[in-house]
Amino acid sequence: AAFKWARGELIGKGSYGRVFLALNANTAQVMAVKQVEKPRTDLVDKRQREVVEALKSESKTFQDLGEHPNIVQYLGFEETPESLNMRVTAFFFLEYIPGGTIASCLSKHGRFDQDVTKWFTGQIAAGLEFLHSKRVLHRDLKGENILVELSGICKISDFGISKMVDKDEAFTGMRGTVYWMAPEVVDNSAKRGYDSKVDIWSLGCVVLEMWTGKRPWIGEEVISVMLKLYRDKLPPPIPPDILEGLSEFALCFRRECFAMNPQERPTAGVLRQHPYLELPPDWVF
Repeated sequence: AAFKWARGELIGKGSYGRVFLALNANTAQVMAVKQVEKPRTDLVDKRQREVVEALKSESKTFQDLGEHPNIVQYLGFEETPESLNMRVTAFFFLEYIPGGTIASCLSKHGRFDQDVTKWFTGQIAAGLEFLHSKRVLHRDLKGENILVELSGICKISDFGISKMVDKDEAFTGMRGTVYWMAPEVVDNSAKRGYDSKVDIWSLGCVVLEMWTGKRPWIGEEVISVMLKLYRDKLPPPIPPDILEGLSEFALCFRRECFAMNPQERPTAGVLRQHPYLELPPDWVF
């Protein structure tokens, strides 16, 4: 990073690193900084090294992206040099969004009403349209990875850490994410690969999260979800009490996101124009 900065309080913790508040000493801007330590020796878990590489690749992705109102803004990357008694530490700087995530808002306030859901969904689709236009797949879209500003603007975050770190972890690595995963990602036996339509399926799962206030496939274990996706070709179910309150447009939106054949899922740009997302003209967040 080309600026002086000071670290503040711890605001988040993952299995591989921590997230702190930080202050840019040149501009007084408050930032979020992800901090990951690289092990001193090769004997230590190689996965931690992969995390640092993933951070680097995430920062590369961000640098190439440019800015978009629905994507968290990247502010820089730095590594401390290796010395005899010091581990290498990688720091990844992002804009700080004080409102929490869609997931944390849901757990605090319960499910969103339809208009709030439409408002956020349109923005997430706009962020995805931008990412896909830059040939970037998110691959780990879920309520936890969407940050919400107090003004109601939401921003997609967390590119690449999870998708790269968990690649050799079988069930444990997938556990956090399989509930939002498209069938073609679970079924990698054909080695067919997949494209940006995986993010459209996950968007459908985030909409379901907002409708119900709970994660998709609630009450199901990872293995049974994988079987339902892969063998039975089923999308995550909607609880009956939620189902009766949904409009025809809402059900149609869900059907399109959860088309089993990825080619039949609309692009993010097409979904943005979906009649379900139309808000009353006088609506404000």
